Amino acid sequence: MIRGSCLCGNIKFQISGEPYSLSYCHCSRCRKAAGVFSAVLIGKSDDLVITDGQDEIGKFKAGPDAKFERCFCKECGTSLGDMNSGDIYVVAASALDDDPKIRPSLHIHTASKPDWYEIDDDLKKFSGDYVSED
Repeated sequence: MIRGSCLCGNIKFQISGEPYSLSYCHCSRCRKAAGVFSAVLIGKSDDLVITDGQDEIGKFKAGPDAKFERCFCKECGTSLGDMNSGDIYVVAASALDDDPKIRPSLHIHTASKPDWYEIDDDLKKFSGDYVSED
């Protein structure tokens, strides 16, 4: 079981099962929510359960064509990721309270990274094609 929460503690969640990956996401939405990139834990959506504070989760959809909603705590603003993206969850690793027992394995959406940032590690890279409307 992997537990997580927001900064103020109003929202708590649990993840059962093993996550698919821990990745560094460089899409423009993650950059704007977290900085240069966001570390995200990805797994099967049925494994994620909000245990406290469901009503405290704010959602932001970046335009009418956006596929996912960015989730955050309405009180403290903690970025929670997309939480439920269809068959998968995408959770901001910064909201985890427990060690997920996996380590970052790849960079995703690298085509959206800022020009001034160089990725200088040996992790796999997936360019992706997601760029939000700014």
